Amino acid sequence: MASDLEDLRREIDIVDIISEYIPLERVGVNYRARCPFHPDRTPSFYVSPLKGIFKCFGCGVGGDAIKFVSLYENIPYFQAAVEIAKKYGIKLKLPREEKVDSETLLAISKVAEFYHRKLAQSREALEYLKTRSIEKASIKRFLIGFSASSEELVNFLRKEGILDHYLKSGNLKKVGEDSFVDLFKGRITFAVRNERGDVVGFGGRILEGNGPKYVNSPDSPFFKKSHLLFGLYEGLSYLKDFKSAILVEGYFDVVSLHQEGFKNAVATLGTAFSENHAKVLKKYVSKVYLLFDGDEAGRKALDRTIPFLLSQDLEVFPVFLPAGKDPHDFVSDEGPSALQSLIDDSREIFEGIFAELKDPSIRKRALEKFLKYIPYVQDPVKMHDLVSEASKLTGIPHDALAEKIKPVKSTKVEENSSLPVHLRIFLKGLKTLKVSIDLDTLDLPYKVKSLAEGLLRGEVEELPQEVEEVEVPDLEERFWKIVEDLSVRPDEEVDRRGLRKVILSTSLHRSFGGRR
Repeated sequence: MASDLEDLRREIDIVDIISEYIPLERVGVNYRARCPFHPDRTPSFYVSPLKGIFKCFGCGVGGDAIKFVSLYENIPYFQAAVEIAKKYGIKLKLPREEKVDSETLLAISKVAEFYHRKLAQSREALEYLKTRSIEKASIKRFLIGFSASSEELVNFLRKEGILDHYLKSGNLKKVGEDSFVDLFKGRITFAVRNERGDVVGFGGRILEGNGPKYVNSPDSPFFKKSHLLFGLYEGLSYLKDFKSAILVEGYFDVVSLHQEGFKNAVATLGTAFSENHAKVLKKYVSKVYLLFDGDEAGRKALDRTIPFLLSQDLEVFPVFLPAGKDPHDFVSDEGPSALQSLIDDSREIFEGIFAELKDPSIRKRALEKFLKYIPYVQDPVKMHDLVSEASKLTGIPHDALAEKIKPVKSTKVEENSSLPVHLRIFLKGLKTLKVSIDLDTLDLPYKVKSLAEGLLRGEVEELPQEVEEVEVPDLEERFWKIVEDLSVRPDEEVDRRGLRKVILSTSLHRSFGGRR
């Protein structure tokens, strides 16, 4: 007999469900634990089996067992209910809108299999994968495919009776009465899975012709790039066993590393690393090795990723590749043992800074780095110990050094937060005008700078809706005026045309096409 949500809440055991995620300690008739949703030094998270609810008296979050799974797994409330119902063998009544999502996910999965079959028929795509040293086992494991034409896909969807459901994914665009365009036409496709293994979308690498090198499925209720990590599901057991992740930047980096035995490698989906990504990793690991490209852009990406990881109490280990090398190239040229040596020799971020503080020639720069990262450490005891060690190495009194630590704005990037109009115009102009600029010379909020850096590197294809929809008749003029206003040296007179000339002369025609 089918049940509704109220029936499900009555039938499930909240202690049984939550204890699968975190260890619970019995206290009288209730249970307690350290809260998994905020840094919690002493247990402030309580579960009441009699009332069927949980409540954290530290951060205020609370609700029923379904709410807990929803928050912990980063999935919609109803999806969490479906997962719990499966565990208890309960058939849950599906509201009409949830049936649509379920059928859309099924359609995406069928398309992934369709692309995968089509890959075997494309000599060009197979040859390209061969040049990238991608093995047959990896093609199968990651469900790599190829989209030859929009017409073939539409015919398949009609034959399966899933055209309308697949249209809801945003991966197929209707452009006429009976005309459609596949977003991944002419591209090698990578199936992107969520933590439960559902195929929720794709990444696509162009083989030839114009257009960005990489595109991803558009954001939807089940495909949120700020929550998804490529390779996470495929390497989930290894992440749990090793308690560590290797964070890289691209699809081929992940596939190549998995081939060579580094099966805990994951990557974002063409977007800058976010707090949500850090939260996902926190559920499975305690250490993260940052293995970014060995160029200036890679170092900048590393620099902006570290705060998110530190804010989730994760240990961070930067791994430095030779200049001009990316993980895929390095492991292909030098072999897995060379990469393992780099990983083994890497130092935890503060351990590395302390080593640099011992060198008088780079002490000043190392201290700046320390003061930049230390505010993101959540545990006050750990922060005190780190400041004490830095004090010993620099000779700066502890209190004096502590006073230099500036409070930081939250690293959290709210999906629905509203940006001021001038910052929306700045981002729209940066994307539309296709120019490059030194972002370090501008006073930008963390969220805006992350998006801007993603644009400049070709990693961000879609900006927040409020940015995409902004209409500015004189966009170019407004953009450069805003650049002038955002200058970190407002006391100096800056000629807008002169600034524009300098910026363009140093970075004209930088590609916005994405990486590799």
